Amino acid sequence: MQMLFKAPVKKDGYIEVNDRRYFNDKAVITWGFDHLVSLVMHGAYKKEWERWSLKHLPILPDHYKFEVPKDKKKQFQIVKGLIQTASEIVIATDADREGENIARSIIRKAGAENKPTKRLWINSLEVDEIQKGFENLHSGSKYLPIYGEAQARQIGDWLVGMNASPLYSLLLPKKGIRETFSLGRVQTPTLY
Repeated sequence: MQMLFKAPVKKDGYIEVNDRRYFNDKAVITWGFDHLVSLVMHGAYKKEWERWSLKHLPILPDHYKFEVPKDKKKQFQIVKGLIQTASEIVIATDADREGENIARSIIRKAGAENKPTKRLWINSLEVDEIQKGFENLHSGSKYLPIYGEAQARQIGDWLVGMNASPLYSLLLPKKGIRETFSLGRVQTPTLY
């Protein structure tokens, strides 16, 4: 951080930067870890979905709810406060659809969807590449379709897991297999 930005000051959950090369005013850099915002479990939608039952399958919510896991609430509140007071947001997550989903999910949960955004889109963590990226920030709106794609994939994964896991776990005991199975789009072929 010392080599990239001038005068960084570390705070609780973020870093203040006063570097006129990249920012007109004071800027703050904050972070998440893992997913600060994730889809809620099936039981949060309907009481009867808490316990697995074939009569409740398929599980298909009318809309999808997102939450901040308990172990991430402190950092989310820091990020939310910073986002809500920012005049502009620079998204600097990984340059891929999952990085876009992580950032946009946080922004959405923080109630700041209408704030102007820019996008740092780099594929290297070398200092000179990061500096070039900050000198050439992209319009954040350009990446909204990637967010839509990532969120559709996330919901699709949720639907597969929340339906296939109970289905297999409830049906396989009839074949003498008494285990709980966790199934998903990526997890199942990987574990197989």
